[in-house]
Amino acid sequence: MPRGWEDAYEWQVVDRLVETPDTYTYIFSPTTASQKFQFAVGQFVTIGAFLKRHTASGALEESWVERAYSIASSPTRDLIELTIKAEKPYGYINPRTGKADGFAAYFFEQVKIGDKTKMKFNPKKDHFLAKVAAGIEKDIAYWSGANGAESARCLIQFMEDTRDPEMRLTLFYSNPHLYVSETERNVNVIYYNWLMEMAKKMENLKIVFTFTRDKETPSSDHPRIIFRTGRFFVDPSGAPEKTLSKYHGNINTAFNPICGSSRLINGTFQLPDGKIGRGKGMMQYLMEIEGVKQEKIDKEQFYLDVLGDSASQPHFIVHIVGLQLLIYYIENNTLGF
Repeated sequence: MPRGWEDAYEWQVVDRLVETPDTYTYIFSPTTASQKFQFAVGQFVTIGAFLKRHTASGALEESWVERAYSIASSPTRDLIELTIKAEKPYGYINPRTGKADGFAAYFFEQVKIGDKTKMKFNPKKDHFLAKVAAGIEKDIAYWSGANGAESARCLIQFMEDTRDPEMRLTLFYSNPHLYVSETERNVNVIYYNWLMEMAKKMENLKIVFTFTRDKETPSSDHPRIIFRTGRFFVDPSGAPEKTLSKYHGNINTAFNPICGSSRLINGTFQLPDGKIGRGKGMMQYLMEIEGVKQEKIDKEQFYLDVLGDSASQPHFIVHIVGLQLLIYYIENNTLGF
């Protein structure tokens, strides 16, 4: 066992749910009562496992691999759910190291129901959604990219269990497409069916789906399920739109967590030549178009968008709360920019 992991928690995989063709939700149970820990909405764990991964020669080499994931289940429940998306294809070789450095595809292949894994929990108090977990913010407009709804799932379960009449959530959920492709009609939106079921069940939950690259959307049969195309804060004519005001309401009370890539949050991206480009993201639109104050925004950034090189970009979690910047190692020994 690697140094620092001797006292890590031990949890067992008890189930696996298919979310999309490249995404699964793993359900874990503590192996004993002593392995259980208390957490809050918005926190994350790091899981570690020995995985056999490819080298450039085609051989498999076993090594200890760690990844951090937001907890996707409510702290009111006994089991922990982690939603894991394949960040790199099975067999992808990093040209710099000559070895595979992906995690998810190998985890999917090698970790089975009944297997045990190690978990580290970070108990830091100023985590993502800390104000929501503390009961300070209850009127929530959550902005999510395609890979950012894990903490929203945790929050929805928490709202379902606690039944706090003051809590209200609108999930603004942006994805490129509803389906994998025009010919492959498998849904490619994480939690899609579950979210619609919960919106119909919970009167204090609304879901606003937008598909940025689709020309058509499904028709909604429920007032709390909304489908649209294009980007948030841009109306069909291309003019600025007050998306928060339109679908959620009072901008003065709304608390705005944003979860996803750097480009979604603040418009920052890396060009193929390594230079950093800067545009605008949800944070700027909320402040400039809606007039939201910065203290009403929370952010969790999962990776730096790399234009034209998505297969080999480093993946890491950058968690920003206020003026603090915490960078948690995920993919490479260097951040690559």
